[in-house]
Amino acid sequence: MIPVFNDWDSLLILLREVDQVAGSLPVRIAVSVINDGSTIAPPTDLLTSEPLRDLDGVEIIHLTTNVGHQRAIAVGLCAAVEDDNCDAILVMDADGEDSPHAISQMFQAAGNAPEFCVVAKRGKRTETFTFQIAYLLYKLLFKLLTGHQINFGNFCLLSQEYARRLVHIPDLWNSLPAAVLRSRLPIKAVPIDRARRYVGESKMNLTSLVVHGFSGISVYAETIFVRFFFLTLALFLLSAFSIPFVVTLRIFFPRYATPGWATTVSFGVTMVLVQTMSFTLSFILMLLNSRMQPPAVPLISYRFYVDQRQIVLAPRCVESGR
Repeated sequence: MIPVFNDWDSLLILLREVDQVAGSLPVRIAVSVINDGSTIAPPTDLLTSEPLRDLDGVEIIHLTTNVGHQRAIAVGLCAAVEDDNCDAILVMDADGEDSPHAISQMFQAAGNAPEFCVVAKRGKRTETFTFQIAYLLYKLLFKLLTGHQINFGNFCLLSQEYARRLVHIPDLWNSLPAAVLRSRLPIKAVPIDRARRYVGESKMNLTSLVVHGFSGISVYAETIFVRFFFLTLALFLLSAFSIPFVVTLRIFFPRYATPGWATTVSFGVTMVLVQTMSFTLSFILMLLNSRMQPPAVPLISYRFYVDQRQIVLAPRCVESGR
């Protein structure tokens, strides 16, 4: 399952490489492309210039509008689960950074287990130094706020049953990796370096990375609330100790006190405490209010985003009459 936004040249190269890999695997592979509201129409001769030999079929699911990378993945997973015509779902990007040659490693990691969740643990990366620093800060912030370590992205292999669990989790709309972590599925991580893009430059800029990062972090809103709550308690205890100490020092030991410092310190500590308590209270109210709303289960609501499904390469079992 491959989400695409205008990256049709890269997709064509990817399909050729996946077709080559499919010939060496003991499985049948069909490709479902999620057209995430592209402003450039897919080429009419997408696969006619050079026929594919080993792929079992190719379809394009056209979305009514651009919903973003993560939601496009959620729609694709829901469609695959509802079709219920496969044993496993492989999610990968179209730009070539998820190397098709790593697919065999992921299948080997799945082994003969009836259920599996195999993710690509990123090793060497090819982005700019600035992007890599920003991504490292995101991972540190994720660990600090949620208590969990995230070292994988969208490139993953899910058994049908595990995918069925994920599409019932509202968090899937925000982030596939965070939803996988939150679902508590047993994860097998395979070290896989990120490859280079086939064509053009990455659409993931600093703004996109920040939005992507906070989307993943938001999945753990309740955990973050608990951590802020304990931070507020710690500041309250610090204030309860600091202010009486400052007042005592000012009254009984005035020679050690600079004029006005006691007022400044007490006022500053009080302001920090009030602001933290106000922020925590607002966060609590927003979190509890959101829990009153019915959750947007992806499997129920994904159909609103699907415009049409286009068969580009008919399944070979249909062509052969089987």
